[in-house]
Amino acid sequence: MRKTIALMLISTLVLGGCGGVRSWFGGGREVQTAEPGNPLIPTSSGMMSLNAARAVYRGNPVGQITALNVERIPGGAIIRVEAVADRQGPFNVRMVPATPADTPQNGVLAYTLAAELPRRSPVGTPATRRIVAAHYVADDALAGTSEIRVSGARNALSSRR
Repeated sequence: MRKTIALMLISTLVLGGCGGVRSWFGGGREVQTAEPGNPLIPTSSGMMSLNAARAVYRGNPVGQITALNVERIPGGAIIRVEAVADRQGPFNVRMVPATPADTPQNGVLAYTLAAELPRRSPVGTPATRRIVAAHYVADDALAGTSEIRVSGARNALSSRR
């Protein structure tokens, strides 16, 4: 019984002291920030600035397109492409639209599969140079499209409706 009373007395004192922490800092209030936006995302200078994200894409067309699949999903389609690069180590792979804003031209929605390659890399076997990329296209862009074409450096594959 004595242990229970002592334990309750100690816990009451400890929990009662927690209310004093709030008075040290006061309540929360709104303050003005220097700049709108997320302070964790740099906007003007430094290596990680947003200007670096807007830099020109330096990818080159990949060697050969090996497969093209167009998979319907709600709200659009996913264009899935498989290719073999000329050398090992391709990175920053993109399907670059041939027309601005994914608009079809004469019913053809055209892309170039491009990737950046390291300066020095071995050639290796085709299995080590395999690339898989995908691109989402909304129903708006597909409305006037009868053919989707993806080009590489040496060939192009197309899919028709």
